[in-house]
Amino acid sequence: MSQLIAKTSLGPLEYRLEGSGPVVMVLNGGHCSRATRLSHEKLAEHGFSVLTPSRPGYDSTPPGVGKSAQDAADALAALLDTLHIPSVAVIGISAAGPTALAFVQRHPDRARRLILESAVTTDWDEQVKRRARLGFGRAARVTWAVLHALLKLFPRLVIRVLLQDLTVLDVNQVLNRMSPGDLAFVKRMLEASQASTGFLNDIEHKVEHLDEITKPVLVMYSPHDATVSPRNAQRAASEIAACELFAVPSDTHLIWIGASAEAVWQKRLAFLTPPDLPESPPFNSENRKNPTLPIQPGDPQ
Repeated sequence: MSQLIAKTSLGPLEYRLEGSGPVVMVLNGGHCSRATRLSHEKLAEHGFSVLTPSRPGYDSTPPGVGKSAQDAADALAALLDTLHIPSVAVIGISAAGPTALAFVQRHPDRARRLILESAVTTDWDEQVKRRARLGFGRAARVTWAVLHALLKLFPRLVIRVLLQDLTVLDVNQVLNRMSPGDLAFVKRMLEASQASTGFLNDIEHKVEHLDEITKPVLVMYSPHDATVSPRNAQRAASEIAACELFAVPSDTHLIWIGASAEAVWQKRLAFLTPPDLPESPPFNSENRKNPTLPIQPGDPQ
């Protein structure tokens, strides 16, 4: 399914929409691009339509469409208006956590339920923010160009360095436990990562008053995550009444790979298909009639 740009009331938003059935809106995390695949696209094979917007500042969605989590959430609601989608289940991944929370908080009539996966819910540490501005501000294109070049030459070394920021466990032991498939997943994820202004927006995102959220929320996290500490999951559980915590015995931030990946998939699938899910007319992403434009070769990443 090719990428499209929707002309919404709040500005252009790039998106991908595939499958047929209840719509799940997947919000990818920091540094992700239109080429990033973390396994959520497979929901289209299980009776869902999968809507993957490029959040403000990523791919061809301009950063001005929504710099704060709240403005980004409003832009996503405008996207649903444009696509004539009444409601969605939401999955917020990593740095997209605040945008996902803000969407459910500000547009409860458009959100059926929310899954947070290794997701940020608290303010970013100031030291981390300084490092992010240094490496992924004006120098972002150089940073990613160098990383992509090194990835081609020394993939295992680059993954080992990355793991130092993704786990509190011994990096060598974690690396030795990774299967060839796990290593290939991380390599593809890094290859798809791109420079963007969106990440600098992400590190400033804040969401208050989580107790206002009444929709069912599932929080999946790893106790060994060094990128998004467990206190993020704990905050959501302490403030959101209808919140379920699912501690994933993953070695790293990347709960979508490793021995626990199947448990994550099954937990996600079960949460998205509750017994009381009301029947609705099937949504077919191939038959929409919306003011959209195709992504052209050479469009900005």
